[in-house]
Amino acid sequence: MSTTAPVTPPRPTPRQESSFTFWAIVIGLCLAALIVPYMLFVEAPPPRKIVIATGSKAGAYSQYAEKYAAELRKEGLTLEVRETRGSVENLQLLLDDNSGVDVAMVQGGIADSEDRERLRCLGSLYREPLWVFYRGEKTLDRLSELAGKRVGVGPPGSGTYAIARQLLAANGLMDPAGSTESARVGLVTDSVTTSAKALQKGELDAAFFVAAFEADYIKALLNDDHVRLLSFVQHEAYQRRFRFLSEVTVPAGLVNLGQNLPRQDIALVAPTAMLVVRKDFQPALVPLFLSAATRVHGKGDELSNPGEFPSAAFTDFPVSEDARHYYKSGPPVLQRILPFWLASLVDRLKVMLIPLVVLLMPLVRAAPPLARWRIRRKIYLWYAALREIDKKLVTGLSGTELDLEIARLRDIDYKVAVVDVPLSYMDELYRLRLHVTMLQEKLKNLRAGDTAPLPQKM
Repeated sequence: MSTTAPVTPPRPTPRQESSFTFWAIVIGLCLAALIVPYMLFVEAPPPRKIVIATGSKAGAYSQYAEKYAAELRKEGLTLEVRETRGSVENLQLLLDDNSGVDVAMVQGGIADSEDRERLRCLGSLYREPLWVFYRGEKTLDRLSELAGKRVGVGPPGSGTYAIARQLLAANGLMDPAGSTESARVGLVTDSVTTSAKALQKGELDAAFFVAAFEADYIKALLNDDHVRLLSFVQHEAYQRRFRFLSEVTVPAGLVNLGQNLPRQDIALVAPTAMLVVRKDFQPALVPLFLSAATRVHGKGDELSNPGEFPSAAFTDFPVSEDARHYYKSGPPVLQRILPFWLASLVDRLKVMLIPLVVLLMPLVRAAPPLARWRIRRKIYLWYAALREIDKKLVTGLSGTELDLEIARLRDIDYKVAVVDVPLSYMDELYRLRLHVTMLQEKLKNLRAGDTAPLPQKM
């Protein structure tokens, strides 16, 4: 009686479990391909808190900054308004990496070449006329006529102080190098609100102010019968000599139509207020800031037309490329249809597109052959056993050994019968089963003595 090896029915592996393992590997590789370019190419998300340097709380800079803060709050961004002494200090804070200031409102005409190299402008916001108010019955129309008078020029560090010194020096009333010892006017460096009150009280003869028409102290001075406003009859000369200045006309009756204040057109010169940032300012925040500025300034004011501001013109800093794109095309499409933070995330991830395609292309190309190999492997791995048995036949097998191999083939045939492959691979599966059956028949014939056993290999 021949001894046969026991046949153990195999435990079939469901196709779902095998497919899950395969696709888990593929998804893992895809995630790795996503993480690598994200770490290498995607910039940090925009900060949720921004600090803007403005000026005194009574000034227009601070008032406008509060309006920006209200607009940006709708987008989930906190804008901290930092009170300063004015434009010069704002520039210093912006140039100091440790100041914490990200944005500054700066008056045109106070920057030097080094400042322009290190900083960028998001645009001009509105015209800030240079107001020169004076007391007295005599009409003044030239700054040189202020010789010998007590003149308020604003506190050091303010934009008013910087431009007043330039214009007084241009009129020969003080040393161009900045020395006040030889000045032909008495310079008073009080705050703008203090100077305005002093002028109304008669404690000053004249005062310079660089401020928007909406400033409370400007409106108060325009309505004061004892104070007069100097009209720059040389406005074209100022504009040509100081390129950051432009002409502004205050038409008769603008302040008060009923009283016809002012009583005649007043020619002024004006720099602009600008939003200035560092070169590395977060690009995603640029359209957000400019959209807020458009809502605040886009309607125009007494000295500008609707839609004139914000603008890439009237600046003495280089305008950032992101701001230029905004003026040309408006807000990005994503920010028009998505909340800011979601739009920012999608916009930052777009830089991953090219590296991601490069990384995934080999994986995508390898996936179909890999899937075919996995399926065919379920079939072809059994040929190793068939080849082993075939080699044993060459060396010769005894009766007991034949029984063992026949049982082994029977076990293989059972296991192959439950191999789960797609229908498109059934041809190869049944070809394998045919080969198993052929080898079984050959061994059975040998065992039965129908054919002579193969000779021993010498």
